[in-house]
Amino acid sequence: MDFDDLSTFARFLSAGSAVMVLAVAAAIADRMQSRRRDLDRISTVPWGFLSVIFSMMAVILLSTAAKAWFRPG
Repeated sequence: MDFDDLSTFARFLSAGSAVMVLAVAAAIADRMQSRRRDLDRISTVPWGFLSVIFSMMAVILLSTAAKAWFRPG
């Protein structure tokens, strides 16, 4: 299967789903970081910020997929 064979809907849906998985993974990492036992072991990765950015990207991509799905023609 070639990437050119996919419809616009399928492209946006697959990209949005992948980014949503990243958003959930970043949210889980943020929760684990905020509930750590050793308060001196801070993370250099801003998991909360990444979770928000990935969530916004997922909403945009999935809404574009919905727009492509409901487009007439």
